[in-house]
Amino acid sequence: MQTRRKIMLWLVPVGLILLFLFVGVLPRIRNQQELQAAVEKEKNRIVQVNTTIASRSDATSNLTLPGQIQPLRETPIYARTQGFLRKRLVDIGSQVKKGQLLATLDAPELDQDIIRAQTDVKLAKANLDRVESVSLPGAVSQQDVDNRQALYEMNQANLRRIEVLKGLQEIRAPFNGVITSRNTEQGSLISVGNTIPLFTISQLDTLRVYTDVPQSYYRYIQVGQTVEVRVPEFPGKVFSGKVVRTAEALRSQSRTLLTEVVIPNSTRELVSGLYGQVNFQLSQAEPPVVIPANTLWITPEGPQVMLVKDDNTLQVQRVEISRDFGTTLEIGSGLQGGERLVVNPSDNLQQGQKVQPRAPANAKMASANASH
Repeated sequence: MQTRRKIMLWLVPVGLILLFLFVGVLPRIRNQQELQAAVEKEKNRIVQVNTTIASRSDATSNLTLPGQIQPLRETPIYARTQGFLRKRLVDIGSQVKKGQLLATLDAPELDQDIIRAQTDVKLAKANLDRVESVSLPGAVSQQDVDNRQALYEMNQANLRRIEVLKGLQEIRAPFNGVITSRNTEQGSLISVGNTIPLFTISQLDTLRVYTDVPQSYYRYIQVGQTVEVRVPEFPGKVFSGKVVRTAEALRSQSRTLLTEVVIPNSTRELVSGLYGQVNFQLSQAEPPVVIPANTLWITPEGPQVMLVKDDNTLQVQRVEISRDFGTTLEIGSGLQGGERLVVNPSDNLQQGQKVQPRAPANAKMASANASH
């Protein structure tokens, strides 16, 4: 009886232990095994990725830059002599020809200076003639003759100087153009050295456009190159122009090349000061690689893309972006063109990982068109 009781006492703990194993430990072990199997399955599973092809852009591309339209020539006109403005013959908007009289000055004291200079010339001439008329040898020294001759020539030079100043009282146009500013009124006192010009004249039958070409494109700009200029105020209209010169040096701050474009404006449709868009057609010996923006992968190491190699494994490739067009990117370095790129790469993808690429949509369309 006691032996049976001892056996029962041993069987109860053993049963509890077995029950604990079946209820607690074995299911946990089974769950761990299933989880590990799922991890291994996920690890060995080949991920499908969407791909696209990195392609090169066309050999000829367009570069559009903002430009400032200015007159071909623009000159402020100042007075070179002092006086009162007696008459003003033009105003803003006046069309003038080269040499046309714009205004006249009045300087009464200058008229008196001319009369005095003329009198001095006559007196010096009379004195010179008097000594030259003496026929008695030795009566007049040669030095006296030379002094009177020099005085006569000096008075002549002074008269010519004053007459030139008199001529400067007439303000004339230096070239054909339009008066674009006028800063004086009739009766105003005009002083030599005044920093405010009387008029500003601009040549508007031909205009120049200045624009700054970025450093990455300066080598494609050539003198004589034809460009197109568009102005928002003339929608749909294109003004043809030519590159006439460049600065031959980049600005140190903006790293741009100042470029001058000349456009004809015989109809005077355009006016100075307009804002325009200058379109250059660039011929590139090696067109840049262009990729969709959704293939770019931004990492702490910089911009990268994921390439799908021939064996369908992934390779991380660092790239340098030249220009951002929004939906597409121009790549400066890192790609040669023709590579398969992963679309919308995620952090779950790793270097060397095996993937199953899906053909890009353009490749499917190309094969469909070829079958037809």
